[in-house]
Amino acid sequence: MDAASYLEKYFEKLSELNYPKELLSLGFLVSTTSKESREDPTLQGLQSHVEDFVNLSSYRRITVIQQASEPHSYTHQNRHGYEAQESRRKILARCRNALLSCALFDEAWVLWLDVDVIDYSPDMLLDLMRLDKDIVAPNCFRSELGWHSSRHVPYDRNNWFETKESLAHQRVLDDDEILFEGYGKAHPTYRQSLADLDPSIGQLVPLDGIGGTFTLVKAAVHRAGVNFPIQPIDHEIETEGLAKWAKREGFGVFGVPYLVVQHA
Repeated sequence: MDAASYLEKYFEKLSELNYPKELLSLGFLVSTTSKESREDPTLQGLQSHVEDFVNLSSYRRITVIQQASEPHSYTHQNRHGYEAQESRRKILARCRNALLSCALFDEAWVLWLDVDVIDYSPDMLLDLMRLDKDIVAPNCFRSELGWHSSRHVPYDRNNWFETKESLAHQRVLDDDEILFEGYGKAHPTYRQSLADLDPSIGQLVPLDGIGGTFTLVKAAVHRAGVNFPIQPIDHEIETEGLAKWAKREGFGVFGVPYLVVQHA
């Protein structure tokens, strides 16, 4: 994805976090697609921001990885289509694992933050850290314009927990079949989405699947070998596979319905 247009807002929100910059390490992976990768607009924009931070000695450490993208059949416009999901999510899993192996050193936490998350509270990181959970994520919504007003609609459907119906459904699936959320009656999973719960619920919700838009993970989880699987674990790959794997290893996975970030 060409993320260049989101970088200005991304770093603006990052700079507003109520957390000491000298304690934050930043890690970025740019999947370049142009033949002249040095001219990739996302990479160029990112390098410009990083140079400013280095000159100001703003952050503890900054890691930038450039990785050639793998051939795929989907475009930026149809990347959310059901047919694109297996290929797309496997590429994302490989990218996340590559970034993790290169950027994580002695940090205590890992925040997975999508470049196109455009708004969140300056206290969001601290709010999640204070919960002291192995893996935890807020709700993620986006604004949708209507005729007379805008409304917030769920964006990250990958934060969910299993139900009796979803577990019964999985018992008739082949082991290597992968499930994807958010595709309605055409591809039902029968799970309960965090985004559909009452946001006034003032408590944590145990989850079985997690998204990656704004997800905080204790680094100990990753150091235990839990990363983003490419082969399905309980019918899940990438971030949701991470959650399934983490739970197998005894780690806790939670969602926070009353905390919300906004996606583009």
